[in-house]
Amino acid sequence: MPQTVHGFVLLPAMHTTRSKSSFGPRPVGLLGTVLLALLLGGLSSSPVLAQDEPAGVLTGRVVDAASDAPLQDATVALWENTGGDSTLVRGTVTGPEGRFTIEDVALGAYTLRISFVGYTTERRPNTQPAPSPDEADLGTIRLGRTTTQQQEVEVTADRPAARIETDRNVYNTSERALSAGGSARTVLEDLPSIRIDMDGSISFRGNESVSLQINGEPASLQGQSLVSYLESLSADAVDRVEVIPNPSAKYEPEGMSGIINIVLSRDLEAKWNGGLTLGGERDANDRYGGNGSANVGFQAGGWRVVGTYSHRRDGEEDTDTRIVERLNGGGPSTWVDQNGREEEQDRSHSFRTDVDYSVAEGTSLGLETSVSLRRGDENGRSAYREYTGGAPTAENVTDRYVRRLDNSSSEESVDGRLDFNHDFAQDHSLSAQVRYDRDLEGEDGTYNIYGFENGARLSTPRDQEIDVVNEDEQDGSLKVDYARPLGSFSLETGYKGTLRRLDSDQTYEDRTTVFTFDELIHAAYGTVSRGIGDFQLEAGLRAEAVTTTFDLSSEDEVTNSSYVSLYPSAFLTYKPSPRRQARLSYSKRVDRPGLWDINPIEDNENPTFQERGNPGLAPEYIHSFELSLTQRWGIGSVSVTPYLRHTVNEIEEVRFEEDINGRTVIVRQAQNLSTSTSYGTELVTTFNAGDRLEGTLSGNLYRSVTDGSNVTTDLSQDAILFSGRGSVRAKLRDGLQLELSQFYRPARDIPPQGRIDRFASTELALQQELLGGDGTLTLRVDDLLNDTNMTMWYRDQDLYQESNMQWGAREVSLSFQYSFGSGSNDDRGRRDRDYR
Repeated sequence: MPQTVHGFVLLPAMHTTRSKSSFGPRPVGLLGTVLLALLLGGLSSSPVLAQDEPAGVLTGRVVDAASDAPLQDATVALWENTGGDSTLVRGTVTGPEGRFTIEDVALGAYTLRISFVGYTTERRPNTQPAPSPDEADLGTIRLGRTTTQQQEVEVTADRPAARIETDRNVYNTSERALSAGGSARTVLEDLPSIRIDMDGSISFRGNESVSLQINGEPASLQGQSLVSYLESLSADAVDRVEVIPNPSAKYEPEGMSGIINIVLSRDLEAKWNGGLTLGGERDANDRYGGNGSANVGFQAGGWRVVGTYSHRRDGEEDTDTRIVERLNGGGPSTWVDQNGREEEQDRSHSFRTDVDYSVAEGTSLGLETSVSLRRGDENGRSAYREYTGGAPTAENVTDRYVRRLDNSSSEESVDGRLDFNHDFAQDHSLSAQVRYDRDLEGEDGTYNIYGFENGARLSTPRDQEIDVVNEDEQDGSLKVDYARPLGSFSLETGYKGTLRRLDSDQTYEDRTTVFTFDELIHAAYGTVSRGIGDFQLEAGLRAEAVTTTFDLSSEDEVTNSSYVSLYPSAFLTYKPSPRRQARLSYSKRVDRPGLWDINPIEDNENPTFQERGNPGLAPEYIHSFELSLTQRWGIGSVSVTPYLRHTVNEIEEVRFEEDINGRTVIVRQAQNLSTSTSYGTELVTTFNAGDRLEGTLSGNLYRSVTDGSNVTTDLSQDAILFSGRGSVRAKLRDGLQLELSQFYRPARDIPPQGRIDRFASTELALQQELLGGDGTLTLRVDDLLNDTNMTMWYRDQDLYQESNMQWGAREVSLSFQYSFGSGSNDDRGRRDRDYR
């Protein structure tokens, strides 16, 4: 019988062979090398269809014969109608609903072959494409599960670590050794152009205005609460991460630099399926942690049920030093010298269930729920010396004290989503979703301040401060999406209504602040697209009506506002072949102030430095232009993306001094600046060398020009910035792989005068397959060079500041993962393979 080869490259007379543990396609023999050279020289399309021949098309849907569940990523190939199926004509893979389309094929008779790992192969001789899609639908094709060992030879492949698609970059993280035993935060921090700072800010291409989604839905949490949730979510629950730099009007317009979508694993490859992860870690400060997770799933009779539980326990030690000189307008300077250390212990539990039921062919209901619980303890000690005079010397000391922190925190969140999906026909669908989530947070902190006498610290505190904060955030939404073809056009339209409410209160010493924020958004969108030869055009418009109410009841202050905004988008894609494409795009987006940006509740952890919300912040609007150029080869791919972003009402953090209770305090608060323009280029490359090496290299170089003259000229800046990341995965021998990742950001200037030193981080992992491939043992080292720290200095007309912060330390972890169920290692379908 003929060999069944998956992972083929769809070019004439060029074949690839991929073993189960390989990392990428390898051209076979001299012919493959010659054809690759032709491609590099400008070959852009396959001569499947001559220009004067009529074009044919085939469509259909592939499902599980027992459950009618759609089979995503099944291989569909059209071969010359010969006894050996020897010549490949066209091929594709099925989409999320099991649907496929093969286009631009000369009319005639062919053999159609549909295959999926763990299923019998369907072979249909004398299959004839039709001139129009209405006549070409093959209907539902049912594949049965393999019950006996087949005589065919299966040559399978691991999914590539990165895939560049038409409108997004997809990073398949489920098989990465660097992710094993970590959290969802670990997964994000190892991806190109993405950073998570110590304060919880998530940035893409150096911009913190990015929308984070989970399974295609905006995350309800923000700031440090969102990062805490990501840390509670086990890395093995993440299947892939999709980065959409310039989304269309179909998507919510939040996020200046696009969307980061975390796709959680939902796959079942057998009637019963499950997995287990256990891990432990230790850092250079002898802090220990551990994690464990388990998942189990079942599918039969149209039902699919998945349940996941994870627990994580982390310990971390952070240090910081800061010296501040207040210039006092020519008078004697005053100085504050601070040296601090904090120890944190976090414990989290996360539960998730996912239930789908196929009511009928093309119709399904789904219910997804998640519950997250977190508890944290924080103990810190900060030593302060205050001086008055020309220098911070012993004779100029005016005060010396130690501030000890004892803080406990808790967080409970629940999220529920009910989905309905119905497919009328090919590309004709209706979906609806109702969602509700709630997040409760609380902090109870005690600060004891100890003075000094004759150089010795007193045993009794001279002062005590109590800080209690409670927050209750609720979100509810209803959305409906509809898509259908209209002649040669495709239409997508929909509505989404969102209601968000935040109740927050703080009691600090004897002062109470009560704050309520309500936001209601009605949104409707429509997009129209059409293909013309090798070109694809799309235009869209989204309209939103927003109403907000800000109620600071403790100050008898109520502010209401409402506004309507339009968000157009336009895309032009040129794709002369499956391996080459260019895309020009424009979209208008918005960055509404985050709840932590407008919440007036104060951060009292540091008596000399305070963060404070600004209820008067206005949204910033972004006009985003991109030109994305992508070329794929058998040995990898290159994507070059020049981009430009122009922002109105730029939101930036501003520092100023304020007298609080007789003490001069540096306050950091977000404010609206006039405009900002950033333009640059992002480069993302993927490569593989044979079956033993693959990697990703990326870099982002851009110029940022900010006009802050509406606040102060000190905030205007013009800077050139760069960051880069590289990762390599190498197969040392069968079942053993090594992975290395490096991030680097050079030093940069900050306005009006200042500099942040360079930042670098290195991660290393070694992974060994066990138990016939059903288990893995992973050794991972985070911050290999113990170099995760940040040093900066800053000067303006009022003060000079130097600071250094180090969060965490080199950490070594060991984790074991095991998958079980009636689906064996050779029966893992779509999770372990991707042929796009």
